[in-house]
Amino acid sequence: MSELIKFFLILASLTALVVAADLARKFFTIDSKSTRMFVHISVAVVIFFAPWLFTGRLYPALLASIFVVVNLISIKLGMFKGINADKKNLGTVYYPLSFLILVLLVWDRYPFIVSTAMLVMGLADPAAAVIGSSLKNTHEVSAGGGRKTFEGSAGMFIVASIAIMIGLLFFGIHISATSNLTTLLNISVSIGLTAAAIELISPKATDNLTVPLSSGLLLFIAVSAPPLFDSFMVGEFLALLVAVASARLKLLSNDGAVATFILGSFIFGFGGWQWSLPILLFFIIGSVASKMFSKQKVNYNLLYEKSHQRDSAQVFANGGLPLLMLVCSILLPNYHWFLAYLGALSAVTADTLATEIGVFSRNNPFSIPTWKRVEKGISGGVSSLGTFTGMASAAVLASLTLPVAGSYALFPLRFVVAGAVSGMIGSFIDSLIGGTIQSQYRCTVCDKITERRKHCGNQETVLVRGYRWINNDVVNFAASVAGAVTFPLIFL
Repeated sequence: MSELIKFFLILASLTALVVAADLARKFFTIDSKSTRMFVHISVAVVIFFAPWLFTGRLYPALLASIFVVVNLISIKLGMFKGINADKKNLGTVYYPLSFLILVLLVWDRYPFIVSTAMLVMGLADPAAAVIGSSLKNTHEVSAGGGRKTFEGSAGMFIVASIAIMIGLLFFGIHISATSNLTTLLNISVSIGLTAAAIELISPKATDNLTVPLSSGLLLFIAVSAPPLFDSFMVGEFLALLVAVASARLKLLSNDGAVATFILGSFIFGFGGWQWSLPILLFFIIGSVASKMFSKQKVNYNLLYEKSHQRDSAQVFANGGLPLLMLVCSILLPNYHWFLAYLGALSAVTADTLATEIGVFSRNNPFSIPTWKRVEKGISGGVSSLGTFTGMASAAVLASLTLPVAGSYALFPLRFVVAGAVSGMIGSFIDSLIGGTIQSQYRCTVCDKITERRKHCGNQETVLVRGYRWINNDVVNFAASVAGAVTFPLIFL
């Protein structure tokens, strides 16, 4: 049978599944959640056998492209409600899109990675949904605008690990370098754990994109570079320890701990001590500063958008760019990515210390845009105490990084100065944006200016300045970008 005929047969089969789900919803009053799960699982099973049906990537890519377009159109037109119950949910678009991306990237070398990664999402995500919704007394995690449960994630982890093991064993001819059963089990559990964590904090429906792509990436590393994957597993274990300990100490919220686990797994696993030490120092310095004099800072905390327990958005706002710098250093090897990495961490370290310690200044801070004094705790305020403390903390970060800085340690003074200046620039950028376009609200009860959308007993606040989408997390990310640009410029 020619591949063209196989292509049309699979296209017809998948279309029939979608139509069947729609008819089941209409004539048998089956809820759309159940029909959607049925299609999700069925499609994953069909796709799993694709490597046996197609030798090249043309037909798999064409198949994925058709369903990306058709599903997007059907959502906009309100069609096929058996799988598209919500017009704002683009999960049925993200799923074939992730398949398309994986096909284009790895099909020619490792087609089984594509089918296995899709099987992970197709089987594990419904398992998480069923377990999370059926159990009582679950532990909820709020992240990405939705609510999920740790119990559902445990189901996701188990089923994802099984799906990966099935893929590795079923297509074992492709993994001769990792054919040991214990090794395969380690790979399956490791990737399953990361996939479950990523699914837990992915914003609504985006897990159809993030889970297959991350699973595919890790599978590719496990097959093509086993020693590197071994390092990832060690980093994953260390990141798990840090995340659990931080949650226990109430330094992180539940979703913040999950985000820290994900971030730490990749940085600890792929970066070694050179990249791991700086971000650990940032976390320790920032956490200690947040805990210091906490009782004296209670009134100021009510003005900030979030508490001192960092959530997932804060973790990625501070650590997302450093992770990107590490990825860039792997894909486009250049030692200077490390300088940008340090610059980003210097900026967020300085900004954190300036915020936490600056409120103890004797006088009210100045606003950078107006250069008039503003109340302590108001975004955009700059004080001499906060500025000095921020620069000093960034300098300390750079100094403690010198033992793992490699050839950069030959110029210690320049290295530390670059860190201090990067911290200062990043902190100033944070204050500049915070004092101009960051969203600021007025409480209708106490009349105070705050970053929070709700204040004084959960009362709605009124936007008085800036844009709603420019919150503290966006500002922190901008500060990290400024630091990442500044450090290499100063040092080089």
